Amino acid sequence: MPQQMMAERETETDAREEAWVIATNPDFPIRARNVNWFLERGGSIKEVRLTESETGEWSVWLRLAGRSGEHRLAMFKSDEPRVYRDVARAIAMCRDDFGYFGPITLSTDRQPGGHNDPHPTPSA
Repeated sequence: MPQQMMAERETETDAREEAWVIATNPDFPIRARNVNWFLERGGSIKEVRLTESETGEWSVWLRLAGRSGEHRLAMFKSDEPRVYRDVARAIAMCRDDFGYFGPITLSTDRQPGGHNDPHPTPSA
């Protein structure tokens, strides 16, 4: 493959990857490889938030330095959220894969007394 074609292809790939990071839509998904790409180029994670769905699955939300909004971590080759059944695994991924050792906020969509609650509140 000629050098010019290779350079154009690399530029197209870099532009596609960069688009994942530059977007300001707070619900915009971002893939782990794009986060790593951002970090390798001097970026940093400002904040991590883990949210628990009503079904007990945890999603990872990231705030990136120099970028507005939150980005939901997506699955490989998909815009669907990357979810974890165990909050400890989600935390370990943030620390091991992204080198993030700052505060992590936990929030939940579960409601007390719901049928999804594995530890129901005893009634009086």
